Amino acid sequence: MSEPGDLDGRLAFTVATVWREERISCPHPDLLQSHLAGSLEPGAAEFLEFHLRESLCPFCNAILEDLRAQEDRARQAPMEDLRDKLLRSTVAALRRSRG
Repeated sequence: MSEPGDLDGRLAFTVATVWREERISCPHPDLLQSHLAGSLEPGAAEFLEFHLRESLCPFCNAILEDLRAQEDRARQAPMEDLRDKLLRSTVAALRRSRG
């Protein structure tokens, strides 16, 4: 019985297949975070843009999406806290003005 990619007992693979399957060009998530923050050097930023947009790497695009979601949640939490504090202080001020 032959293995997938096995041609007459020889393994059939390409550089592109190995590159993609082994994720050789995928940057570390820390670099994706730096890219999101806009703090990468121009050459590194260009490589990441190419990797994300041209090669459409599903792994790195998923990591970047998760990082964006984490940033959004981090931004929302202080705003929700501020809203709650404003609401409580307004209610307290209105109660004091009545009494």
